[in-house]
Amino acid sequence: DLGGTNTKVGLVTPSGRIVKRTEVPTQTEKGSKVVIKNILDSIKKVKSGKILGIGIGSPGPLDYKKGIITNPVNLPFKNTPLKKIIQNKFKLPTFLDNDANCFALAETLFGNGKGKNNVIGLTLGTGIGGGIIINKKIYHGRGNAAEIGHMTIDYNGPKSRCGNDGCIETHAAARGILSRSKGLKAGSPLDIHKLALKNNSRAKKVFSDIGEFLGIAIANLNYAFDPDVVVLGGKISNSWKFFSKSMLATIKKRYF
Repeated sequence: DLGGTNTKVGLVTPSGRIVKRTEVPTQTEKGSKVVIKNILDSIKKVKSGKILGIGIGSPGPLDYKKGIITNPVNLPFKNTPLKKIIQNKFKLPTFLDNDANCFALAETLFGNGKGKNNVIGLTLGTGIGGGIIINKKIYHGRGNAAEIGHMTIDYNGPKSRCGNDGCIETHAAARGILSRSKGLKAGSPLDIHKLALKNNSRAKKVFSDIGEFLGIAIANLNYAFDPDVVVLGGKISNSWKFFSKSMLATIKKRYF
């Protein structure tokens, strides 16, 4: 699981049980060679026994058929053939897909979407990823469907690195959260979470605002897809108790 901040690697059984896991900083600021070395070293750390294959979940955009990460906003890659690099190194069948697609599929098979056909997954972290499952299969579109974080909820909103100003990511991902936290002693969303736990009213207001932004996005997704369930994951979802009330109220208000 390749993220803009951390890279997580797990040894997993076919039934979804995690046997071993490790997590290292992605170190995006050090460039693609260091990021790739961190990935390879982490795989070596957990690899044991008979391995069926290696699956990589990465932020998009990417070419999942060819296994190439094309030009992601939060990673130092440009047309990087990550599937080929890993496959050549370990001589094992290797697959690459959008990290949020993998998350949504896993939730459909093993988690909160089990037994459901149509699931939308949102991952809240450095960026905001999306995965759409229709009839228990990933919906890819031409290859990069469900880049939900880059959909705008305010076309006059803050400048965005993806070019679609006012996108959900600028409002509700890590940078958006920090931009709303001026005056608070906080260097990360976790710091704001800790302040909210101490009943800091400004920190709680930040999360309440985030909930409203997510509610707008989810209402839009409900209109488009009418899914059985929407599942939220990623590290920022751990602040659920602080943003869920305003998020659910916004969805109720905006979606018929």
